[in-house]
Amino acid sequence: MMANTQLSDATHILAYVALHTNDELKSDRIASSLNTDPTMVRRMMSKLRKAGLLESTKGIAKPKLACSPVQITLRDIYLAVSTRRELLSVDRDTSQSCPVGSVIPKVMTTYYQEIQSSAEGRMARITLQDVINDISLLKEA
Repeated sequence: MMANTQLSDATHILAYVALHTNDELKSDRIASSLNTDPTMVRRMMSKLRKAGLLESTKGIAKPKLACSPVQITLRDIYLAVSTRRELLSVDRDTSQSCPVGSVIPKVMTTYYQEIQSSAEGRMARITLQDVINDISLLKEA
């Protein structure tokens, strides 16, 4: 199973933009920081623009944050770019004739909803500024 890196990649893009406010930021430059292709960066940036987290002008390679990094949470970024909202998926293809298989999807759904709520609550308390601060600290170390 491939890991979903959309939240990490989108946060990376926003932090990169925030830390390079005076630079020309073509998608290929940002893509090189992510070790990916510029098309993926453009798609991700489009989602961030639609969510109101990023601003850009066509033909000018100077994207900027739509608001202060302290106002952007990981939850905002997660909701902007996640194609699948749930962090965990329940296997619903279980035996209906088995006493465990017939009820495990319902049982696990309850737990997974609790985990999802908890994770989103924590993401709502972590800002892009927190991430930027940690980047700066680790660069200095």
